[in-house]
Amino acid sequence: MLFYNFLQMRSSNLLYFSIICTVFLFFSSSCERYEQHPIPSVYVNFTINILYDPEFMRLQAQDNSMVITNNMLGILALGYNNNGVIVYNAGDKFYAFDRTCPYDYPENVVVESNGSNMATCPVCGSVFVFPSMGAPTTDGPATFPLKEYKAYYNPNTGDLNVFN
Repeated sequence: MLFYNFLQMRSSNLLYFSIICTVFLFFSSSCERYEQHPIPSVYVNFTINILYDPEFMRLQAQDNSMVITNNMLGILALGYNNNGVIVYNAGDKFYAFDRTCPYDYPENVVVESNGSNMATCPVCGSVFVFPSMGAPTTDGPATFPLKEYKAYYNPNTGDLNVFN
């Protein structure tokens, strides 16, 4: 009888433990919010040469940025809603950002680059800082950074490839 009581107590503890773990896992996973970036993903893949193409040579200097549009490259679309991409030279790395404002994207508003390390939305006034991964400052209502694309620079050839 003692053995039977021991088994009953042990199985009931195991049952309680299982129920508590299941409830904990359910609530811990359902309470997390993963907010997606408001700018939808679009296909981006282009290469520019910053050593030999005079149009893009300004990107050789650290802390310079440049707006790249589809007209410059002769391709059909570039960035979300064909708004273009801003390429920024951080010195040791290149960054590429979509020009669409993540706050005013339903109206298809594009940010304007200052030619160095920031861009501003002309509608909402949000300021985005390139060295901070395109993050917005507290100067405007935007909470998301600019959508970032991958950038790979080959210093041997001068080719800068932007893609996702």
